[in-house]
Amino acid sequence: MIFKRYDRMKEKALRSTRSLSSPVLSGVLAVFLLIPFLAGAQGTSGAGENVKPPVRGETGSPFDSIKKTYAGITSLEASFHQKIFVSGIKKIRDFDGDFYFKRHKGFLWKYTKPKGKTFLYDGRHMWQDEEDKTFVLKSKVSREKTGGTFFDLVEDIARIDNLFTVKQHSMLAGMQYFELLPKKDSTVNIAKIWIDRNNLLRKIEILEFTGNVNTIEFTDIKVNAPVSDSKLTYKSDGVKDVVER
Repeated sequence: MIFKRYDRMKEKALRSTRSLSSPVLSGVLAVFLLIPFLAGAQGTSGAGENVKPPVRGETGSPFDSIKKTYAGITSLEASFHQKIFVSGIKKIRDFDGDFYFKRHKGFLWKYTKPKGKTFLYDGRHMWQDEEDKTFVLKSKVSREKTGGTFFDLVEDIARIDNLFTVKQHSMLAGMQYFELLPKKDSTVNIAKIWIDRNNLLRKIEILEFTGNVNTIEFTDIKVNAPVSDSKLTYKSDGVKDVVER
């Protein structure tokens, strides 16, 4: 009887993962496709008045300088404000939090408002946790099955040319403005990014095929500041069940 009850609880938890992961998780995953721009657009010197805007390479590709500077990024930390327009219900949801990335280790989206929520990728698994949930969702990530997706992009910016086409690249309100189109089937219809005069990416706007619009603005960006491995390692509180899928 106990096992049957546990099975029912587990099945209910799995059904509940839809509410846990949508629409915020879809927004996180879509945005993470563009994290190389967040890191690469900043270079290795961090924020500052002496950072020069990127210059196109000899090939004329707007990605050239991004790929070059991204090679020097080992870690990144930033605060963010996220706004998601949910097309199905015609409402806007607002979130605040912090983002951490460490090359060869993983990344963490740590939401603080309106409630605590985390999306942690530790190099092998994606962990999803909400403060008002009784379980943590653990999803295994296969490198073989994710070749050419956002996981690989974090480690190898050189693949960006294979995934996106630049529709527009111009100056807009004192910032570099890009419109990007995915070359392959994707949940993203078009992505827009803004890079300021200090070579820092300040805003990403993603239009998804569902009609949702996911916008994230970044502040307090720190490049190559120490990020502890422990921050990117899931630690059980001994209270919540871990549900694997």
